[in-house]
Amino acid sequence: MKPNPFNYVRARSISEAIDLLASHAGEAKIMAGGQSLVPMLNLRIAAPDSIIDVTAIPELQQSGETSDGAYFGACVTHERIQRGETPDPSNGLMPRIAARIAYQAVRNRGTIGGSLALADPAADWLTTTVALDATIEWTGPEGPGSCRAEDFVLAAYTTRLGPADVLTGLRIPNLTQQARWGTYKLTRKTGEYAHAMATVVRSSGRSRAVLGATGGAPIRLPQTEDHLTGLKLWDDGAASRLAATMASDLQGVTLQISDVHAWQLRTCLIRAAQMSFGIEAPDMETI
Repeated sequence: MKPNPFNYVRARSISEAIDLLASHAGEAKIMAGGQSLVPMLNLRIAAPDSIIDVTAIPELQQSGETSDGAYFGACVTHERIQRGETPDPSNGLMPRIAARIAYQAVRNRGTIGGSLALADPAADWLTTTVALDATIEWTGPEGPGSCRAEDFVLAAYTTRLGPADVLTGLRIPNLTQQARWGTYKLTRKTGEYAHAMATVVRSSGRSRAVLGATGGAPIRLPQTEDHLTGLKLWDDGAASRLAATMASDLQGVTLQISDVHAWQLRTCLIRAAQMSFGIEAPDMETI
């Protein structure tokens, strides 16, 4: 199939992109990399009047170190992160995630901001940015805005961005050198979106455990995090105890998941936790 006719505009500044969005009254779409939007256009899942390409805006291409971490412009590509062309506040987690997103052709053009703004529940960056306690930033007609990554996604494909807001970037605090992490996902075949995923970050005095590909926003597991913070080594009973704390965490969460999906999420969490303790495991598995 081919897309419906649309106007194409290449915005030269953030303010121009905001004005264009506002003037189209919700009938325009931002294109940051096009790796999700173009297939949606071809399938006519999306049929906007106008496409506003923001990849030529210099501020959105920038990245750099901050006083306590790193900043990534919305149009920083997965490839730049994979190749180490941007700062790495994550002790290697972000390059590893980037290197395993879809295929190389997608990574060459796909952007971290585009992934976050689309908010596909199975997108790797949604789960990763929550695990890294990132802050998402945007600008709109009412000025700049920001929130923590765990508060950014409201539901599948739904974020805090207003109809004329432009996601501008994100800030990620530095992990300590002693911090350890693990990430794991299950896919039907290499390069596809995940059926289930989990990321665990263990640092001195705190741990973060996040489930992704749940059908909605990423899910933090506070009881599991407390358990991991107090866990000093991975023993024979660690997996079963971790599964029990995950089950407790999910009791108050409204999820429409099958028993098979629950098993997949549990498997990903246990594998990610094992990796954070130095136990080698493949970082993804086909099912």
